[in-house]
Amino acid sequence: MPMQSHPHPQELERGSRGARDPERPARDDHRLRDAPKGRLLVIDDDADIRTALAEILELSGYEVVVAADGQEGAELLAVVSPQAIVLDLMMPRMDGWTFLEHLRCHPTLHDLPVLVTSAAPGEPPPGADACLPKPFDATQLDRAVARLCAH
Repeated sequence: MPMQSHPHPQELERGSRGARDPERPARDDHRLRDAPKGRLLVIDDDADIRTALAEILELSGYEVVVAADGQEGAELLAVVSPQAIVLDLMMPRMDGWTFLEHLRCHPTLHDLPVLVTSAAPGEPPPGADACLPKPFDATQLDRAVARLCAH
């Protein structure tokens, strides 16, 4: 898959393809420079959920880059070098299952931890490290991501 040119991770804002969501104010740059817990890639096709996940995780001390579907997430992987990924399964263009297959075959990023957020209860799908059933609250998300990043 050809890689598209993307801006430096510190130039990325919330929204599709790194573009800032026009309804949200711009972030302070110090939040990107001073993210003590690391960088996360959040992949979800629902803009409201992406925004909520990003806000919760940023308040917890993570730098967050978002993608609107698995294809965009795959294109951003090497650019943003995330510590972990929060992934929805049901998405257009490239769904979460296909993204996981792509990730696990990647020569250098195949071992990135992945937290799947899903409305279906049960075990994580093949290739995922953990699953957080929807609906969940901010505390549950924060704990799940902290466990994921600790491994």
